[in-house]
Amino acid sequence: MNHRIVENKLEILRSMIAGTTIGISSWQARSADYAAPADYRYDGDWADANLPSEYPSGKTVFYRTSVELAPADKGQERYLTFDFQNMEGLLRVNGEAFAGIDENHRRIPAPNSDRFAIEIEFFVTPGLDGLYQGRNTSSLKGTFFGASVEQGDPELEAFYFDAWFAFETVKAISDRRRKQLLDEALGSALLAIDLTVPRERLLKDAAAARQLLAEKVAAIAPDPESGSIYAVGHTHIDTAWLWPIKETVRKCGRSFSTACRLMERDPDFHFACSQPQLYEYTKQYFPDVYAQIKKWVAAGQWETTGAMWVEADCNITSGESLIRQILHGIEFFKREFGTRPRVCWLPDVFGYPASLPEILTGCDIPYFYTYKLHMLATNPFRDHLFRWRGLDGSEVLAAVIDTPGAYNGRPKPWDLREAWERYAQKGEYPEVLFPYGFGDGGGGATIEMIESRRRAEPHYPGLPAVRTGSAEGFFDALARQNPDLPRWDGELYLEMHQGTYTSQSATKKANRANELLLRDAEIWGSLAQIGGGKYDAASIHGAWQTVLLQQFHDILPGSSIAPVYVDALTDHAAVRAAVEPHLAGSLNRLAPQGDRANSIRLFNSLSWARRDPVAFDLPQGCTDATALVASDGRTFPIQRLAGTSAIADGVDVPSIGYADFTLAKTPLNDLSPITATPEQIETPRYVISLTPEGALSSIFDKTNSREIIAEGALGNDLQLLQDGPEHEDAWNVHAPLDGRRYGFEGETSVTVNEVGPVRAVVHVVRHHRSTTIEQDIIAYAHSDRIDFVTRVNWNERQTMLKVAFPLAIRTTTAAYEVQFGAVERPTHQNTSWDRMKFEVAAQRWADLSETGYGVSLANDCRYGYDARDNVLRLTLLRGTSFPDPDADRGVHELTYSLIPHSGGWAQGETVRRAWELNVPMRVQPVSGSAAPCSFVSLSGTDAVVETIKPAEDGRGYILRIYEPHGARGPVKVQLGGSFDSVTECNLIEEDRQQVPVQASGWDFAILPFQIRTFRVLGLKLG
Repeated sequence: MNHRIVENKLEILRSMIAGTTIGISSWQARSADYAAPADYRYDGDWADANLPSEYPSGKTVFYRTSVELAPADKGQERYLTFDFQNMEGLLRVNGEAFAGIDENHRRIPAPNSDRFAIEIEFFVTPGLDGLYQGRNTSSLKGTFFGASVEQGDPELEAFYFDAWFAFETVKAISDRRRKQLLDEALGSALLAIDLTVPRERLLKDAAAARQLLAEKVAAIAPDPESGSIYAVGHTHIDTAWLWPIKETVRKCGRSFSTACRLMERDPDFHFACSQPQLYEYTKQYFPDVYAQIKKWVAAGQWETTGAMWVEADCNITSGESLIRQILHGIEFFKREFGTRPRVCWLPDVFGYPASLPEILTGCDIPYFYTYKLHMLATNPFRDHLFRWRGLDGSEVLAAVIDTPGAYNGRPKPWDLREAWERYAQKGEYPEVLFPYGFGDGGGGATIEMIESRRRAEPHYPGLPAVRTGSAEGFFDALARQNPDLPRWDGELYLEMHQGTYTSQSATKKANRANELLLRDAEIWGSLAQIGGGKYDAASIHGAWQTVLLQQFHDILPGSSIAPVYVDALTDHAAVRAAVEPHLAGSLNRLAPQGDRANSIRLFNSLSWARRDPVAFDLPQGCTDATALVASDGRTFPIQRLAGTSAIADGVDVPSIGYADFTLAKTPLNDLSPITATPEQIETPRYVISLTPEGALSSIFDKTNSREIIAEGALGNDLQLLQDGPEHEDAWNVHAPLDGRRYGFEGETSVTVNEVGPVRAVVHVVRHHRSTTIEQDIIAYAHSDRIDFVTRVNWNERQTMLKVAFPLAIRTTTAAYEVQFGAVERPTHQNTSWDRMKFEVAAQRWADLSETGYGVSLANDCRYGYDARDNVLRLTLLRGTSFPDPDADRGVHELTYSLIPHSGGWAQGETVRRAWELNVPMRVQPVSGSAAPCSFVSLSGTDAVVETIKPAEDGRGYILRIYEPHGARGPVKVQLGGSFDSVTECNLIEEDRQQVPVQASGWDFAILPFQIRTFRVLGLKLG
């Protein structure tokens, strides 16, 4: 049959499904501004509404009415249909959330009642990015035209979907024989129905035509080699993006209530949704929907998946935070639903570090799913199913499948066929995971998707076979069959969105600061609690969940609208406000004060003795002090700073412990070991030559008798590079980054601010248009670090600010810190894979080393690096315009440090130096002076204590240790007190095995980049 005729006939048939349409009238309306979840600022009381009615972008509009219907004819089905534009909303029936209404969900199964009250909460959505950016969107309107009740015959609707699916299959498949047979079957069925006859006759004809079509389709044998699709209902809800978190709360009510209605319609409908934070919102603001979710989870149709608290960014988020994402996520699902997810479900995250497999296996999560690696990649990702091997050799079973619609698929014939056609490993495993349902902004599956999927099952001629189930069910079947899959060793690098390592830098800085604040609060809070103090576990737990929320993959990467970052910084400030008093109380407990403080206690939360610079305030009455005197009598000079502040360098503080120093006014040698002019700084370690612009023409390492800066080049080279413009500039940067470099347009000054026994500070001020960059270049008497304390008043757009260090180093690889370890990446561009790594993510440092010597570049709040040949660069700022036109405009403070070293980065202790930069020692005034104290120390292999915290279940204390260098060997843990027993746990504190112990600690062997977690019971100090 001619396809135009088929299309027209199907359209007419669709319009005839509703035999009766009853308009719903007598609406009342009121509008409001939505301030926060459950907080509405109403414009007035309910009033009669004249439809159609319009409201401006950003308004929330409520409509309500009552519906009274005559009893439905036997066998008839009723639907509520809604006519609107530029709105999305939640339908409540008799006061309870019933279903979401949006562009994809206009037709909703009606309640099973002849009388009911309905209320719609609409949000007017046009121009959201303009609305939330403060632009005038008053000309953008949302309109509600009205609603009706449709009553129709399910048999006629079923025939429509049968015929529609057959027609879509005919158009989609390339198998000529089956295409012809299906075309003939469809033509015969459509010829058997006369759309002009009375409805009673039409319904009989439709039943007969449906039977005829079914018989003819059944006679066409499916292709046994056509593969299989594993369909999983799904909705991806961005916790924030082009809308703030408060709108996501409402999206949960809409999307989740819709899923409940679809489960009532189809007992085979399986729905997977991640992110416990979204369930928590639903529990708090939509308790009626939450009760339904619990019912469907218990029935096995609703899958609580994903494990992480939110679908977190994995480039910037620290390793400990990734563990806490899973710890808090699984804790929630176990408590609320009795489920324990086994899939790490991250379909839309912007790259995955090499350490993620060991984090997942350490949390007993064996499976991993994403789509994102296929998005706009220059180098198509090779494998769709593989075993992903992490830094320590741990492996997870990974599915990175390229399906139409990404993770927002539609189970239409073309999409099902295309999913199989794109699948790269047909010979290794004959099934494709296919998530379907509208996402990003939520919504989920539709009636049409359900009907399409049902007709594809179990095996429609010309298409792959289709079955449905949970995402875990797909992986379990794959694991049982255990095919010989390839292995991918190392990171899953996303060849796009590299700009997200830097965009919205203030949020990134706040995130790192709070990650480390919580670390210190847990360590010192645990030790204070062991000594009899109080530990506010609820406050720390809540603070962690706030930080975890703000690590969502469109918040922390910087790809959301401006109000999201106002909220983010507000939340981070609230974390600081909650945690800092807790930390101060713990330190006060560990540093009791008398009537008069004449000493300071330096607290070191790192697991090695440290001697790096420490700044502090001089106690009242000691403001004329010139030195610190250790308990063994050694004297260390201090250098006075502004006001009553001072700084010392080279003082010894033991591992995870403290040392006391008495403040003394001691005559010191007037001859400083440091000299400084605007042209040169000389310390016992370095001779540093400066240009009039504040760049470094030379750094001579006196200890190793070698030049650090490449001949003829400049270090600390601040570079202004063209960055865009492009539509998604917050996400993306493009190679070559050096396509155009701007010269500084403004004056520069270089002055000496400090010279003393501890350090020299040269102050550089540079101007470019309306941007000002101030730097303190700091070199120390004892520390190997050269610090660049930087303050930028940034006002550039489509411009990137990098700092470059061309080094006298020859190497073809650079090392970068990732969570719980490090990876090497090429410094050359031999292949297209190498060329695409023109901007890469790192945690605290990157390094270029040759045999015997190297240089590391550490930072305190930045994540984007690149290394080409011998030039190591750190990205400091960007000036993007979408989706936030003022992103990063304003004042930024950051520090980066150059760390030259003998040997490679491991021998040069780069890991320790970068930790020290990020975790300064804490200082408390004390009366008197006690001997140095170490609560926890490690010996043997250079492992790192990441965490000490009270156990989540209250049983003892958790100690987490990792190996950072890729080495193996023995580790001895020594505790400054007694304890009863030690049990090794997985990363989320589930006990595994008892550990043999000695009087003061225990020994264990650690493997390269391994993470180990222990529970200590009965711990007492002293």
